[in-house]
Amino acid sequence: MNNTRAYDPVSSHCAAEHSARFADRHVSRIMAALQDEKSLTAGEMAECTGMTVEQICRRLPELERRGHTQVVQFEGADLLRNGYRVWEAV
Repeated sequence: MNNTRAYDPVSSHCAAEHSARFADRHVSRIMAALQDEKSLTAGEMAECTGMTVEQICRRLPELERRGHTQVVQFEGADLLRNGYRVWEAV
């Protein structure tokens, strides 16, 4: 995904390219953690991956839209643990 405009400076285009590489690595680390542990909160994923909660929370909605993850449901509501939603790989 390119978040730059045609008239943005070259440095913005380089930063966007660099950001895309980070995103791919983040996705790989998140998915590996979910495969190992089955269901985790963003806080638990941060501990497993060495990433920050903010980095995790930025990627989870993208992964959900792609059909790779989902929030665990319990009695028709999002399952929460320690104030975080619990996620699983699909």
